[in-house]
Amino acid sequence: MFLFDSRADCRFVFLTTDISPTIKKAKPSICRKEVVVVNEHKHFLTIRLTGPTIGSGRIPVSQLLRLLSQFNKVVFRVGRVLLGESDSVRKGRVQRSITDETALDLVKVTHGSPATVLGLERSLGQQVIESMDFGKEIIEKSLHGLKHIQTAAEELPPGFDAGVLLAWRDLGVMFEQGISEVTFRLNHRHQRLTTEYTERGFHRVQQRIQGPLLNIRTVEGRLLMADFKEHGTRCRIHPSAGEPIICLFSEAQKDEVLENILRFVRIVGEAKEDPITGKITSIVLQDIQRLENCEQERLDLLPQGTPLPADFWVSPSLDALAEAQGTRPMDDVSSIFGTWPGDPDDGFEQIIIDLRKRNALEARLP
Repeated sequence: MFLFDSRADCRFVFLTTDISPTIKKAKPSICRKEVVVVNEHKHFLTIRLTGPTIGSGRIPVSQLLRLLSQFNKVVFRVGRVLLGESDSVRKGRVQRSITDETALDLVKVTHGSPATVLGLERSLGQQVIESMDFGKEIIEKSLHGLKHIQTAAEELPPGFDAGVLLAWRDLGVMFEQGISEVTFRLNHRHQRLTTEYTERGFHRVQQRIQGPLLNIRTVEGRLLMADFKEHGTRCRIHPSAGEPIICLFSEAQKDEVLENILRFVRIVGEAKEDPITGKITSIVLQDIQRLENCEQERLDLLPQGTPLPADFWVSPSLDALAEAQGTRPMDDVSSIFGTWPGDPDDGFEQIIIDLRKRNALEARLP
């Protein structure tokens, strides 16, 4: 598209998103031409991916789903930390102020050379005030923090805790699946915020999660059991070869363990060994990662039937139980009068007397 300027110097002004348009030549004796290229529309957030599995404008659906779901988990957890939550992973009531204000829509999938570029915009209907945009603050701190945690610095950036590190780690699994680099570009200001997530940075995030350990071990196997009450928080991993190993974990890691019950995983932790045999007797869990490419290994260990859902292990509140069972508050207290202990002649007292006599008789027998 172009606009014609009829002034004496005669200019063709091209309005285009293509930085190299095909320009029809004008007669130089009549006018001179000048091309004014309008910058490509900047989406609120663009994500650029490169790697062997990425084509020009093509990305495997599984990787796209991982990218978007894990990034959504990142911003949600950062939002919880900024709101003062002590643990961003612990399940609780959904903070609608976070989910609503950080909601993004995927509006464009385009190509680079060769790369795939995703364009995302704020969701329709969001009501934000420029000076009070909590959603933008969350996304900003998520990307600023990503840049920080890939460095050698030890302290965590604002809005980050162990749960946020785990979410960025889970997104970084893409680097083990044919992705070389992911670049986030936030275009909400004149000075763009650009953060690159690389394979090297992914390994740095893993190191942060694992922490400084003595006798660190890595074990791959199927996770089959978790105990949260009788013997403390522990689970058991069955390696492809060898005996099962007890894994001890903290309360903050409970949800991560529950999400991976019956899955083939890789665990990293500090091992305790038998001083005589040298075998690992237990591992203090520092990191757990699902290995999606190994789901066909040791299927013989899986129990028969349908696995229990993760929420089976979550104790609902009394209000939630009442709502699930359709129980409502009592309207008339008098309706329970006269229902206990029952009729005077129901035989209950005689049964108790007979039991006492029998017990006394048995106690006297040799």
